[in-house]
Amino acid sequence: MNECVLFSPLGMTDPTRGCRDGGFIHICRLYRPQKVYLYMSKEICDFDSQDNRYEEYLKRLCEKLNFECTVKKIMRPDLIYVNDFDAFYSDFTTIIKDISLENPDCEILINLSSGTPQMKSALKIVSSLSPRHLIQLQVSSPVKKSNHEKFVDGDYDIELEWELNLDNGEDSYEDRCTIVKSENFNAHIKNEIITKHIKVYDYKAALTVAQTIPDFVNPRAMKLIMSGERRLELDVSNAEMYARSVGYDLIPIKEKLNSSNKGKIAFEYLLMLKIKLNKGGLADFVRAVSPVLTDMFELYLENKCNIDIESYYTGKQKAKLSRSLLPPDLLQVLDQEYASNRGYEDMEPCAANLYPLVVAKGDSKAREIATKLRSVEQKARNIAAHEIVAVTEAWLKARVGFGSQDVFTLLKDFLTLSIAIPRNAWDSYECLNETIIAMPILK
Repeated sequence: MNECVLFSPLGMTDPTRGCRDGGFIHICRLYRPQKVYLYMSKEICDFDSQDNRYEEYLKRLCEKLNFECTVKKIMRPDLIYVNDFDAFYSDFTTIIKDISLENPDCEILINLSSGTPQMKSALKIVSSLSPRHLIQLQVSSPVKKSNHEKFVDGDYDIELEWELNLDNGEDSYEDRCTIVKSENFNAHIKNEIITKHIKVYDYKAALTVAQTIPDFVNPRAMKLIMSGERRLELDVSNAEMYARSVGYDLIPIKEKLNSSNKGKIAFEYLLMLKIKLNKGGLADFVRAVSPVLTDMFELYLENKCNIDIESYYTGKQKAKLSRSLLPPDLLQVLDQEYASNRGYEDMEPCAANLYPLVVAKGDSKAREIATKLRSVEQKARNIAAHEIVAVTEAWLKARVGFGSQDVFTLLKDFLTLSIAIPRNAWDSYECLNETIIAMPILK
């Protein structure tokens, strides 16, 4: 077992009762923690002040079994009414949080067998709601039923109790520890929350919740949630890295090594737009059309028209489609398009100056789709991006003659003309979500 620490309330069966270990000593005998936190009510504090019995008895056990254990006493001398459930719940919650912070790399053992019934009940609930994985331990009585032996009181002879303890003998020792199999309520609740976030593609929120219960989350699920979060930010390289680390093939678009990955990024961008639509973000969807139009027009010219359009760009920080680099046939197309401005002048590549080239050099299908998409950009996107307007389906249809799903279909269809897209690739996010949820998310 890994290094561990023990939190244990103390009761009237500690450190021994009836010639056998009490709960906290029996756990120490079996698990040999490097540190124990002993919770003491007023009555236990009084016993402890008489003879330091709890620490002294543990020292003898450490010497016998050759291990070291530090004792930290959590003394509550004002705790007289030991049946106050609410007082224990609050106190135990704080204590276990502090123990977790002090021992980030240790397993934490919880003794559910010592103390009053109210202590045990409160500790059980706190343990089951903790964000840390706590090992809850139950120590049964030696007689396997209610223990009728005399309670520990002020008259306690440490030397005699040690000599009479049957658990010290190899032949008479019996392991009475049981790990309590208990579902962590906190983890179960957060699992439901994580699942709901994933279903609506909110990976950032899912990741935030998952990171509050790292001890309980399936590491593979955590990596895929991280992958989804990065993917939705178009951080494709890191998204693929996280997915690949757990053997998941995330991105369906495959491009050659050393390529620009423009096709992959355009595809991922469209999937992001699809999610915006699914979540009701119509205004954001409309405003986000322009960047991908530019990339898709470039892809189409390069892949279907054999026009290396980027070779006609100048500048690095702000590339411009250069008049001086354009071949005569392409320059003639742009001069005609910009005839009212006395011909084409160098400008940044965009849908406006790439569209005429697509129309001139592309096939009829590409021309038809490109024309509709330019209409969306001119009549809807530019207004939505620069004016305060309520973007609704009715508003969009009044502007361009069709709705948001039609716009998305046009975007899909044009990209499909430009690059090879595998079957079912458009459901890539849904496949990721189904994979995460089916794992399951919790260990």
